[in-house]
Amino acid sequence: MEITPATTALITGANGGIGTAIARALHGAGCKLVLSGRRADVLAPIADTFGARVIVADLARREDLDRLHAEAGEIDLAVFNAALPASGDVMEYSVEQMDRALDVNLRAPMVSARVLGEGMAQRGRGHLVFIASVAGKRWRWAARRSTARRSSGCAA
Repeated sequence: MEITPATTALITGANGGIGTAIARALHGAGCKLVLSGRRADVLAPIADTFGARVIVADLARREDLDRLHAEAGEIDLAVFNAALPASGDVMEYSVEQMDRALDVNLRAPMVSARVLGEGMAQRGRGHLVFIASVAGKRWRWAARRSTARRSSGCAA
């Protein structure tokens, strides 16, 4: 993708280390930036550094995600970097924690790809970037289930 001064990039999870590094790189390449995260106080200094626009949004809240799409405007490059920790023993997570992690880590980027991608397709340009982690491979449900079966006398 050719980045020009007319290119607008949206970065979710912009208030973390990776998000800030992405903002720095895209700003250095000439992009106009729209930064999103949950905390205005953390985003403000980052936005000031890069002359970026800020949209505070909690991506687990569907109304915030809808507002992010509406306020972001025409986006040429979307970097979906927001994420919540969701690795470890599944039995240690409440259903609410799982729902929140799925909303932020899966639903929000997929819905955003659909909504923002539609405009990109109509304009004939645009890119979607999904930042992910191998931490998702660490769910130990199978190990926990196997332990439970052995403890109960069932065959593993």
